[in-house]
Amino acid sequence: MDVNYPLNKITQALDEKSIAAAHKNSFNVDAEIHGYSDQGVSNAIEYSEVAPKNTGGVFTKAFLDEYKIRAVQTGRTIEASDTKCTGLKAIFHSSGRIKFIVRKSIRGKNVYVSVGSYPEFSINNAREHAFKIIQDLKASVETYGERFLTHSKMTFNELVDEYEKSVLSTGVKRSANTDLSKIRKYLRPLLGAKKLAGMTEADILSYLHNLDLKPATRNRHLALIKAVFTWAIRMGYISRSPALYIKALPEVTSDRRAMDDSQLQRWMDVCERWRNGKPDHEALALLMFLALTGLRLGETRHLRLEDVDWIRKVITLRHTKNGKLRRVPVCDKAFVLLTEQRQHLGDEGWVFPGKGTDNPVSEPRRLQKRLCEAAGIPPFTIHEMRHTFATKLIESGADIHTVKDLLGHSTIKVTELYLHASPARYHEVVNRAMG
Repeated sequence: MDVNYPLNKITQALDEKSIAAAHKNSFNVDAEIHGYSDQGVSNAIEYSEVAPKNTGGVFTKAFLDEYKIRAVQTGRTIEASDTKCTGLKAIFHSSGRIKFIVRKSIRGKNVYVSVGSYPEFSINNAREHAFKIIQDLKASVETYGERFLTHSKMTFNELVDEYEKSVLSTGVKRSANTDLSKIRKYLRPLLGAKKLAGMTEADILSYLHNLDLKPATRNRHLALIKAVFTWAIRMGYISRSPALYIKALPEVTSDRRAMDDSQLQRWMDVCERWRNGKPDHEALALLMFLALTGLRLGETRHLRLEDVDWIRKVITLRHTKNGKLRRVPVCDKAFVLLTEQRQHLGDEGWVFPGKGTDNPVSEPRRLQKRLCEAAGIPPFTIHEMRHTFATKLIESGADIHTVKDLLGHSTIKVTELYLHASPARYHEVVNRAMG
């Protein structure tokens, strides 16, 4: 059996049962408190209240059963050592519960790490898991020395402070602002006070479960937490991530709505009519350009006139989702729109500038809603204009790899979602086959 089985088992679903199981299999770690407790580090039982240090022997079922009875009868917590695996301990609680832990002395400080509960963890599983934990601890001490012990006193808030300074403030991570928002609104208030060395998988599961957010959004929180702990391991603050075995929640793919030909024509008619009355309406021009190119809003807002190849009818996108420069050919209608923008803006600057500012135009989401209302069609979002463009490409017979390149998808799997969302492309095939 995989020694990680119990950890994988409790991460299958974010519900009350899985969180309770995680708490049952978790154990607080503290490099300076010589004791332990189900209630956490702050209520740890002092070592003097536990059975003598030399209590121990080779762990067997009979051995564990005997000490369990002894703990229940005396009403005291007992610790016993496994003489077959140095460092592996069993904690017998007066309630009858048995927990495996690793206790390792590192430069005069006792470090406690949870292994799991018995019988969920068999004795052999516990030994294998304990051996790996001890090897990880030794490696961390060899690499980081005294820093490893100093970091064990750190709170999660202090770790996040370092992560913000070293990662999020450098401008390298494109999601930095979004991450900072999550940290400020959620992570600091709910997890910040916890001691880094004492954080468990159960803490992370409980945090995610209590978020009143969609599964996809909670998965983004999990991804951020994992990124913070992965960085912490690299920096030597911790040796193992408490979020390592937590799996993302299943995400229900939303319906990929797209305008039909009639709806798109009515929407474009309204855009043309409004633009004739106000030719310098940059937000309107931006929406029309998005409909004609299928580009992402964030990429297109930051398009500059210098990045338009006026001979080849190709634009260069620099502010892309994956950070890689991308060149995209545009259709004749989109190129005419670019030319009109050039006529009243000149050869430099934003293609779609904001009014009275040096920044590009703001995201025109409210304008999009008004356009749909004026066209007498359902309120399609700006991103659904991208779905509309992709669907029209597919239904016109465009090769899937061409669609992938035009949309800027990282993998063909993302593009395939548009294939399945467009039943019209199958009608010709089935009619020909059955006709």
